[in-house]
Formats: sequence, C-alpha cells, structure tokens
Amino acid sequence: MVKTSMIPRSRHCTVAVVLGLVCLLASGACEKIEDMERYDRPGRLRPAVPGPAVAHDLTEIRAGGVIRMLTRYNATSYFVHRGGQAGFDYELFQRFARRYGLTVEVVIPEPGEDMISLLNSGAGDVICAGLTHTADLDQYVAASRPVSFVRKVLVRPPDDTRPSSLPELAGLTVTVPAHDPFLHDLTRMRDERDLDLTVQAGLPLVEVEEMIARVSRGELAATVADDAVVEAVRSYLEGEIQVGPVLGEQRPIVWLVRRNSPELRAALNAYLRENFEVLPGGRQRRGQDYGIIYDRYFRDPRAIRHFRQEADRPDKSGRICRFDELIRGQSERHDLDWRLVTALIYEESRFYPRALSKAGAKGLMQVMPYVAGPQADSLFVPEANIRAGLRILKGTWDGFGYLDSLDRLRFTVAVYHAGFGHVADARRIAMDATLNPNAWEGGLAETLPRLAKRRWYEDTRHGYYRGDETVRYVEDILNRYRMYVRLVPRDPAAAAPTDTLAAATADSTAFATKEADETE
Repeated sequence: MVKTSMIPRSRHCTVAVVLGLVCLLASGACEKIEDMERYDRPGRLRPAVPGPAVAHDLTEIRAGGVIRMLTRYNATSYFVHRGGQAGFDYELFQRFARRYGLTVEVVIPEPGEDMISLLNSGAGDVICAGLTHTADLDQYVAASRPVSFVRKVLVRPPDDTRPSSLPELAGLTVTVPAHDPFLHDLTRMRDERDLDLTVQAGLPLVEVEEMIARVSRGELAATVADDAVVEAVRSYLEGEIQVGPVLGEQRPIVWLVRRNSPELRAALNAYLRENFEVLPGGRQRRGQDYGIIYDRYFRDPRAIRHFRQEADRPDKSGRICRFDELIRGQSERHDLDWRLVTALIYEESRFYPRALSKAGAKGLMQVMPYVAGPQADSLFVPEANIRAGLRILKGTWDGFGYLDSLDRLRFTVAVYHAGFGHVADARRIAMDATLNPNAWEGGLAETLPRLAKRRWYEDTRHGYYRGDETVRYVEDILNRYRMYVRLVPRDPAAAAPTDTLAAATADSTAFATKEADETE
C-alpha cells in the first residue's frame, strides 16, 4: 500500500507518500496476494500476515484519536457522493467511532492486496466490508457479532431458462468477486457434490454491483452475490436478471479485528448488540438508527437510485462538485492541490455558496469579512470567496515551510480552523510538556485538546479553546482528501471520466514509489 499527498506541484513527488491511500509498512505486510505462494490447503490462500504484528487495541486507538476502517469501494460498504463519504458500513461504523470521540480513516486496499494481512500488520483497525463469517477466518482474526444476515444467491441472465437447481446448470461458468471468500466455498461445494460448474474469480477492481449488471447484459454467464445486495441493485438496474438458486444457509455479516484486540471487539459487540439482534424464533430487532441506515442502502429504491446518480459520484463522472473548475483554476495559481482545497471547502460549507456561520464567516470557504481584504463585500460570490480563502491558506502554508511536509499540511489546516493564536498556544504547551512543537503526532494532536482544560489554558495568551474539534477537523479533511486523490486525478486531462479511479490510483502509486526511492 501507499499513501498519497498534498500540495505544491513543485514538491508533489516528494510529499506524495505522506498522505496516501494506504500506509507504507516496512515489515512486508503489503505483499500482493498474487506474489504469495502460501496456501494452508488447496485453493485457500493463507494471509501473508496470519496473526497480529502490532499491539493496538481500543486504548491506544483512542489515544491517537483515529480509527482506521478497512473496506471496499462499492455501492454498499463505502463510496464518495457529492463530496461526502457514504455507505452502509461507513455510516454504521462512523456512529461507533463518534461514541469514542474518534475520527474514521478509510483504507481501501489496492488490487490484489490481502485485507487480513493489512489488518494484522496495523494498516487498519477494523475490516468493515460486508464479509460473511466463516470458520476459516477465526484462525487469523476475531469476528464481531453479526452486523446483518445474508444468503448467497446465484444471479443469471434473463434468457437462461434452465431450472434453478445447481445439478441442472451443467456447464455454467460462475464468476465470483475476486475478494469474496465465498469463491472458495463455492469451489468446495462444486467438488463435494461433483457439479459440472466452472468457478472463477472476477477482476480485482470489479465489484459485485457491476458484475450483476454485466450478467444482465449477457457479458457474464453468472455471478454470486448477497441477496440484500441483489435486491438493492434491482432497484436501479436497467436490464433484467434471474435470481436463484440460494447457495447454502443464511450467514452472518461480521466486522473483523485483530485477535489481540479484545477491548475493541467488546466495544464493537456492545454497539452492535444495541443496534441489531436476532431474537428467539429468528425474528430480527433493529435499532432506529440502524434501520434508517439499512433501508437507505438496501430497501429504499428512491434513496438507492439517488446514490447511484453518476454526476454525483466522482468514481463515475470524474467530478467532485459543481465548482471543480473554479477551485482547480484558482488553486493551481497558488501551486496548491485543488483536491485538498475541495476537501476543506466541503468541511466548511458542504459546497453551499451562501453558507453563513454564527460567528459571521461567509461562503464556500467560510471567510470572515475582516480578513477578506478586497473581497470583504462579495464573500457570497464563489469566485471572490475562494480567492480570499486561498490567499489565507497559501500564506499559512508558506509560513510553515520549515516543517515536515505532512506536518506542514496539518498545521496549515489547523490554523485555518483555529487561528494562529490558539495554534501558537498549543505549541507553547508542547514545549512546556517536553513534546515536539513542530510535530502533529506527539505534539499538537495532544496539546490542542489541552486548551479546554484550565490548568493548561489559564497561562496562555489566547485562553480557552476546544482544540479537540480542530484535531478532528484536520483529520477529517485529510481523510477526505486521500479519497479525492484516489478517485480524481489532479490534471483532468490525465484520464477519461470512466478511467478516473484507475488513473488516479496509478498516479498516486507512481508518486509514492518515487518518494520511497528518493528517501532511500
């Protein structure tokens, strides 16, 4: 895995690794599964990192303020919509994180990466990817209580008129999503029952929703999917499909943690028990929030179609918001990555140009009139507002030129939110506490929240401040920026809209490789 980055084009290659899509690991935990020749039995790949390589339970996670969610980019677990982050697993997990005052960082594996190894190596803390629980998983990871229950079903084209019985589907080729553990279960089922089926894995970047669409168009002979996902896809699918037979019994969808994270697992189980429970007799009880989220992604056709609008999905359209061209043009004149600026604008105003805060900040970038200069009287005009906001952002960025590139970014965003005064107070507290005033981790991420405590703020120049909000603000923007980098290239001419995900990923990987080479 690699992490992508931030800001001036002149330094893009040297800072690209610091923010990426996923972290660099020195232990070899990021091995690609196609490079591994380790199998615990025929057809079943053994993870490169089969057990915990780090000790990082909920106590340590809370100390850092960030919890990393390993997931897949698809229409049910996680995706970007109108600049914000969405998905059933994401929304449900985000509510858990808020309970503990944590910011969620989403980690999407690269094609071929082993998600269990990424978890065990510390690249993520929880796998929330719609995975069904199997006994094979228990030797590598610990599973949560059920998040939901699903049945695997066979999906076939509408013109396949054969009966819905596996023995009567002789000669059928079934393509299973590459990351779905059911690939091995179906292979075992075929062999044990001596079925005349060909079972193969799909391409790494093709998710199950697209595979169902390809079946409906006759491009695939059959695929396998969760019954809930099939019903959701049917609400917007242009073609027809046949569903059946059901492949086995109902199975629990679970979240996965490292086996040495009992505290985190217990917290997840307590949270899930409040939201979803199977009662005697098999009846399911769903909490109110859980029910709303579940219906939004699996049952409400209107909501599902709303999320599928290609113009609102950067992975489909190559566009984050309607102000992309304006933000890009002005940002590049300041030698700033427009995707970072867009991530900040989303946090400030949700792209609403007439946003007005209680403190009087105005417009897309929430600029206060007294610092807006010539644009003070036109802050509700998008172009004027962005010009004023970028002047402030660029000035701050230039002032932190002596910092490490990632810390420089975080300090810049922190000042935009908190102001120079409170950041300066936090740096003084860091020096008094023998922490590093020029670092975020081990420095300001710890001391900014102290500004809300009397013993720390009473001797500061600018007094009380809720610095924990700034810490979350910084991490939220950086997490969103990482995903924008993954989905949309910095240069729109670099790829056609249908290729933006692959092009941006390749672009980020190339930058990170160059950074690693230069570091060595």
